[in-house]
Amino acid sequence: MKVVFLDIDGVLNSEDYVYSCRESGVAINPSRMVLLKQIINETNAKIVLSTSWREHWEKNPDECRKTGLQINTIFSKYDLEIFDKTPNLRTRREKEIWYWLNKHPEVQNFVVLDDMFLCADFLNGHFIKTSNLFDGLDEADVEKAIEILNKGD
Repeated sequence: MKVVFLDIDGVLNSEDYVYSCRESGVAINPSRMVLLKQIINETNAKIVLSTSWREHWEKNPDECRKTGLQINTIFSKYDLEIFDKTPNLRTRREKEIWYWLNKHPEVQNFVVLDDMFLCADFLNGHFIKTSNLFDGLDEADVEKAIEILNKGD
């Protein structure tokens, strides 16, 4: 199994986008969703939420909070499905990703998409830092993510 650990703010949107659209709830840039879909289509990877927004989302839609339901609705518009989320261990995000990976030995390859700098040895060659000030996820990030995920195929 291949996995995309996904942050939302700064990856699927940007500060500029959130400010310009002035939406209430989850503001996700449709053009960034198209890029995420390209990654998933070309790698068959599963999406695991590592974003702080994951606290609103549950595998069982009946257990999702309003924001989690909004995330599901947006993702389903692009025929994308969230597979899982990292646990909230009240620690650094990379430790939560490490914990999730250790619970899922079936993962053959993964990539982390985040606008925060994450630092851990296990992330070397698997981490893509996006730019939250401009566009979030971009074409170069997509190419890198696909290359990382398809390495060894």
